[in-house]
Amino acid sequence: MGIEVDGVEIHETSRGSGAAWRWSSQGPSTIDYEIQWVENKDTFLYSTRVRPGGWNVSQLDPNTWVGDGTLEGARDMVERGLPTLPH
Repeated sequence: MGIEVDGVEIHETSRGSGAAWRWSSQGPSTIDYEIQWVENKDTFLYSTRVRPGGWNVSQLDPNTWVGDGTLEGARDMVERGLPTLPH
């Protein structure tokens, strides 16, 4: 399943701990972005990577980034929140 924000396709993958949505910036210096949803904690993590380096990970504000504990709720939150993040 994919989500599109401002013409950028966001790819969803499932993980043992929940799900992740990943996309890359346009331009000469590509930046990879990822939002990971941790199912049992209903927590959203935000990661960035400038290749060839590793990922920088932080937790998104739990007062803003909150789901209903289901994958569908997490997708809904990602769709609403993505326009506020770089893409």
